[in-house]
Amino acid sequence: MTRFAFIATAMLLAMPVAAQDLRQVYDLALEADPVFRAAEARRRAALESRPEALAGLLPSLTLSGQRSEATQKIIASPFSAPGRRDFSDTTLALSLSQPLFRRDRIILLRQAGARVAQAEFEYQQVHQELLLRVAQAYFDVLAAIDNLSFAEAEKKAIGQQLNQTRQRFNVGLTAITDVHEAQARHDQAVARAIEARNGLAVARESLRAIIGRLPKTLARLAPDMPLVRPDPEDEEAWVRQALEQNLALLAAQQAVEVARQEVARAGAGHWPSVDLVASHQYSDRGGIFAFEATDTAVGIQFSLSLYQGGGVSAAARRAAHEYDAALQNLEQVRRATEQGARSAFLTVLADISRVKALKQVLKSTETALEATEAGFEVGTRTAVDVLNARRELYRARSEYAAARYRYLLQTLKLKQAAGILAEADLDRINAWLK
Repeated sequence: MTRFAFIATAMLLAMPVAAQDLRQVYDLALEADPVFRAAEARRRAALESRPEALAGLLPSLTLSGQRSEATQKIIASPFSAPGRRDFSDTTLALSLSQPLFRRDRIILLRQAGARVAQAEFEYQQVHQELLLRVAQAYFDVLAAIDNLSFAEAEKKAIGQQLNQTRQRFNVGLTAITDVHEAQARHDQAVARAIEARNGLAVARESLRAIIGRLPKTLARLAPDMPLVRPDPEDEEAWVRQALEQNLALLAAQQAVEVARQEVARAGAGHWPSVDLVASHQYSDRGGIFAFEATDTAVGIQFSLSLYQGGGVSAAARRAAHEYDAALQNLEQVRRATEQGARSAFLTVLADISRVKALKQVLKSTETALEATEAGFEVGTRTAVDVLNARRELYRARSEYAAARYRYLLQTLKLKQAAGILAEADLDRINAWLK
């Protein structure tokens, strides 16, 4: 049994660990990201503002009661002989109030609708930001893995070059300066590998901050990833869509409406209030004037505030200033939305061209390295030339990989700017992973 368990454990360890893809990491973030969970809580809290405001226009029913023990000392009275009496007083009351006209509460209900709409747009915005943050952190890890892989490969290749250069120096085929140059390049490669290893650890920690755990092996981007151009390929169309659907802009518009309603609500302090009131009370009193009675009353209650020390006017002025601030913030968000849509559109097109150009650069540097190594073997090129060509190759590989991740992120940012970023966009990119 022990031997069987050992064999089974060895087989499990030998099995490849399934890589987590972008969608799986995103699903983990939905459950674990504190920023998104906090947004969910704020949305649920905002949804309660409407029933809370509505309650101010609905009937309120209050039951109250009081019981007290009293001592009465009678010195002289035509109704009772002198002496001391202990008795109790009991009062029970049921009160009903139904607002008939409360301008401030009517406005508060309208304002609550705008608050709910604002909270909904803000929640959707945080959702889109989560999609983007997950993709950013995911591709940062992949880029860090690529950088480490390239750095380790460069360190290994330069190490081999260093050994070869030493051997050629020992037999008098090269100068000591080539050995020193190769050693310096190798030391630099070791330092870059250390830096790349640290960069990977930092990137993994950034992803863990979102999903609550260290990520496992991540699915990599396929080499044949397509470069899809924006649809429509019209900058103005994307700007128009952003100005209509960008979630930050829609939330800012609702914030302006909330502030506008607040101006009206603050001014409602000068308006009268009218309530329908009704009460039913039972009283049981002892003592010299003992009695037991019930009272029922129904009426209209009118109230008009004439002066409150200037507080109503000050509140109205404050609300007006906040409304102006909300308008300015809306304009700032509108400009930022337009600028973001234009920049994202142009960046996507530029990144497509950049990826294509860097792919060609990579092919050219590979060919250049092969030619330089061949020239080194026949003595027409130096060891420094080989080291430089090798360095250019690994730089080209790193830049090409980074450009592909940047292109994917910019396509998501363009859709976020337009307010149409959705999980389906993440699934589309996820299909390009393996």
